[in-house]
Amino acid sequence: MKTRYLAIIIAIMMFLVGCSTENALEVEEADVENTGVVLEGEEKLEETPALEEEAIEEEEVLHLAPDFTLLNLNDEEVSLSDYRGKYVLINFWATWCGFCDMEMPDLQKLDDENDDWVVLAVDVLEDKSIVEDYINQGGYDFEVVLDTEGEVASTYLVSGFPTSYFVDPEGYLIWYYPGMMTYDQMNDIVDSLK
Repeated sequence: MKTRYLAIIIAIMMFLVGCSTENALEVEEADVENTGVVLEGEEKLEETPALEEEAIEEEEVLHLAPDFTLLNLNDEEVSLSDYRGKYVLINFWATWCGFCDMEMPDLQKLDDENDDWVVLAVDVLEDKSIVEDYINQGGYDFEVVLDTEGEVASTYLVSGFPTSYFVDPEGYLIWYYPGMMTYDQMNDIVDSLK
């Protein structure tokens, strides 16, 4: 217990000393700039006109969305690459997830209202019968696939539900959203990406 308090006191003292040293250096540098004094071992630089800064464009790095093939509720293989030419919202979810449940009607609405968008709902680590009952009870008709081993979710680094990825028509990842989205949020993202 005494060791913990001692460590905390030492950390605070180091922080205070570090802050005061930094402030002292700033004052010393400001004084040198203002007075024209040259410190030992330094040369006084002549003032030079400011150079025009060139605008450096940030290179946009695009990453292909990892392709995957999973079975849908009709036991048919569905691949992400099947949807090339359309925007895809990949939504990782589970039936036990309360936020996923609240998000589902908005996913359905987004899917219904956008011909150039596809909702691909990836259920993670659940049995087909549980997912099928849930989808039928909700009346959802967007594409649902089963990631029964969790491998696709792992590939996409999913750490919580729901998690959504947006993929452009060429198959590139263009947006990521961890957590539940409302219809308005989804629609804003869709509109900004069109």
